[in-house]
Amino acid sequence: MSDDKMTVHVNDTEVTLHRGMKVKHALIACDQSLYDAAEAGDLFVQDAGGFTVGLEGSLRDGSKIYTRSVRSR
Repeated sequence: MSDDKMTVHVNDTEVTLHRGMKVKHALIACDQSLYDAAEAGDLFVQDAGGFTVGLEGSLRDGSKIYTRSVRSR
């Protein structure tokens, strides 16, 4: 992969982004409705370790993030 791109996984779906893009960009690249639901407060995002990350959270090559319903909290 080129130096200006990175691969992340959103709900196990591979997404290619430019380096420096945030969690919100990964959600949009995967499925706009995921971002819309997160922005509305219906979903939250966790990393592979189970920690909640915000929409402005940083990503790196190989990051894995998962969306969760706020109802399942």
